[in-house]
Amino acid sequence: MAINFSELKKGEIVLLVTSAEKYISTSMQMLKYYCNQKNISAVYVTVNKPYDSLIKILEKYNINTKKIFIIDAITPTSAKNKENAIFIGNPKELTSISISSTSAIKSIPGEKVFFFDSLSTLLIYNDSGSVTKFAHFLVNKMKSLDVSGVIISLEKEMDPKMLSQLSQFVDKVIEVK
Repeated sequence: MAINFSELKKGEIVLLVTSAEKYISTSMQMLKYYCNQKNISAVYVTVNKPYDSLIKILEKYNINTKKIFIIDAITPTSAKNKENAIFIGNPKELTSISISSTSAIKSIPGEKVFFFDSLSTLLIYNDSGSVTKFAHFLVNKMKSLDVSGVIISLEKEMDPKMLSQLSQFVDKVIEVK
């Protein structure tokens, strides 16, 4: 299924479930829509790619990196400070990720979108119950702040029970195979 961007509404939280093969192109397509076409700033939490790698991918897809604030949960915290990033250094630090996410969202003026990449990777570092509670917290926080959101997950790495629970929290599930 292709993404129908006209169906995405302000303040809507989307669970984007994609195949590993389409993961990068689909997530970048979504980010490009928000940052380049809609001119909306993004808070991007990465537990998949370190900051430097992510910036290269964003540039490759011609995404306006000036519109993106990155919360990097995998690059060691000893990394150089960047104006547009916070380094957490450990995907197990769910509390630090949530505090940093909330602070970043509140600090960016105007309309914004929250990207979380990806829940399936969090499952490598955390148990599914913790990840589900964390996702529920994030969705509620985004809704309370009236922020659009995209939570990305790989289809084959999601437990069907967890996917079912997450589907209840979000406004829309988009599956791209």
